Amino acid sequence: MVTFIEIVEGANEGSRFKVEEGLTIGRSRADIVIKDPKASSTHAQFAIDGKGQFVLMDMDSSNGIHIAGRRVKKVALLSGVIFEIGRTQFRVVTVEEELALDFSRLITWRNILKDRLSELQPMGLIEQAQLERFSPALKLTFIQGIQTDEEIILGYGPRMAGSDSLDIELLDEEAPKEAFELIPGPGMVEIKIKSAGRVLLNNKSVSAEMLKDGDLISLGSTLIKVAYL
Repeated sequence: MVTFIEIVEGANEGSRFKVEEGLTIGRSRADIVIKDPKASSTHAQFAIDGKGQFVLMDMDSSNGIHIAGRRVKKVALLSGVIFEIGRTQFRVVTVEEELALDFSRLITWRNILKDRLSELQPMGLIEQAQLERFSPALKLTFIQGIQTDEEIILGYGPRMAGSDSLDIELLDEEAPKEAFELIPGPGMVEIKIKSAGRVLLNNKSVSAEMLKDGDLISLGSTLIKVAYL
């Protein structure tokens, strides 16, 4: 039998992850990353107990692991067990070895769409959508907030960032649905702020401006550093 955990409530509901000894789960610095602001960067780790059973061990996280509203340090990963990390609820599922590969392929509609878009881009659909190349390419580095240490390298645009964006998804609880747009310009990239006052550039409220190396985009507790490659 192969053990999985499945998200039954929370971001990426329906996603499944194979349990393996030593893997970690958390908000950013983990093998399995969940989009949950209440999860710690490295929240918990899978291990095998003295009976040879998979368990999930809390790694001194801020909010812990909960089962039926009770905080616990360890979860025995038996089939059907439901536990919570932050606002994300998981269910333990076990399947036969021969079914494990197909079972693990299930992902959410959001990820399916992202993958499909990436497949279509080499087929010339970028030109059809009137996208233009960023020259030079642009790198966004999250240096503060829930997505700390995440880097996004952008080679073409325009690109949209926001909490509901399928392009650059912002996980900050205070992120607006449409935060800012990045538009190709002559040798630089223009940022257009979609939520005035909620998104700042270098700690100032602007409507549009050409981005420079080292510029800082801020929203909520998130800080993003801009660099050209």
